[in-house]
Amino acid sequence: MQNKYTLFFLITIAIGIVIVFKNLFTSSINIQTNVKDIVSSEITELDNPKDYVDVAIKNVIVYPNRFDKKSFYIDIEINNKNGDELTQITLSNGGKLIASDKMKLSSNKNIYFQSFLIKDNINFDNLFDVKLSSLKLEKNISNNRYSFSTKLKNEQLDIALISGSLNYNSRAIISKINNNFDHFFPTIDSHVHNFEDFWFKKYDIVIFDNFPKMPISDRWFNLFIKKIYSENTSLIMFKAGGEELNSFQKIGPLFGISSVNENDLKNIPKKTFYSKNHFKSVLINDKFLYKYLLKGDDSYVEEAIDWVSKKKDLSYTFFVGNENYYINEPVFVYGFADGIDMDKKDFKVDIYKDGIHLQQENLYFNPMSDYYFNKLKISNTGKYEIKILDEENLMIQMINVNILEELIKL
Repeated sequence: MQNKYTLFFLITIAIGIVIVFKNLFTSSINIQTNVKDIVSSEITELDNPKDYVDVAIKNVIVYPNRFDKKSFYIDIEINNKNGDELTQITLSNGGKLIASDKMKLSSNKNIYFQSFLIKDNINFDNLFDVKLSSLKLEKNISNNRYSFSTKLKNEQLDIALISGSLNYNSRAIISKINNNFDHFFPTIDSHVHNFEDFWFKKYDIVIFDNFPKMPISDRWFNLFIKKIYSENTSLIMFKAGGEELNSFQKIGPLFGISSVNENDLKNIPKKTFYSKNHFKSVLINDKFLYKYLLKGDDSYVEEAIDWVSKKKDLSYTFFVGNENYYINEPVFVYGFADGIDMDKKDFKVDIYKDGIHLQQENLYFNPMSDYYFNKLKISNTGKYEIKILDEENLMIQMINVNILEELIKL
């Protein structure tokens, strides 16, 4: 009898153990199923393009305005993902607002462009900041701002303006010289110039305005020749018709003109461009120059200054539109010359990663904006080197760019 009770007790315990394990196993299945449902739900939510809203600054392109040396352009490329509202775009320099605009985004349009023409009140030693106001459902706002610097600052030319006598041309010329200049003109009583400061300062350009009106000595002329040649100074003469003949005969060879008499002076061309070795000069022969200048025609002055200050060889600088790109986003590479690029060049880019050459692409010329560019596609993450090659396959510059993983695949 006792053996029967013992057997019954053991069978009961066994049945209990089976029930407990069954419940635990069922509970485990339910937990796994719930976790799987949650993860699946999250993935579905992330994979839904309509649930992701983002506006981002993709490229910032800074280039000179060839029609006005005092200004430059800043073009901004903006990517929009499902944004359907207004965003404010602002541009500041050293924390000071210099330009702004509003942009209406549409959810079915991905790419927008904004261009600012910048001219006044710029400090090139300070950073520029582009900002986009965030959207209502936007979570990632780190790409709404981009800071950059630019090397487009025009170096000021040191100019000496020497007037033989103050005249209408003098006033007009002064109004068009937007640089640092020192003006040397004769005193009213003695008609003599004070050149003491002139000898101790280096000038990029010396401008003769109706000079020499009075005779100049051989000693003065010899000192002047030594100064401008040793300091690589260029000359511009605005001839108004009142120059002293003997003194003009001394100075004439500096402008490619020699052995002149009074009749020859009347036949000098309105524009004479002269160069010898590193020396350059321009002679403008028009006593009514002031009439053109006061009417806003600056071509005489601008052409003369451009000619004498132009470098023999242009140099080119290249940039990327952003420091970071995502996989398969076009990497915008562009560059331009430091002067007027009359003969278009054939530039190429080589792409390297870890010292291994991956591909080569051509750069194309944009005739509207006067820069070379291409949009490069890089399909893997990492840090890359972009080498710019000239027509002789010599590297002239190297740019680094970082390719990141995509935050979300749309």
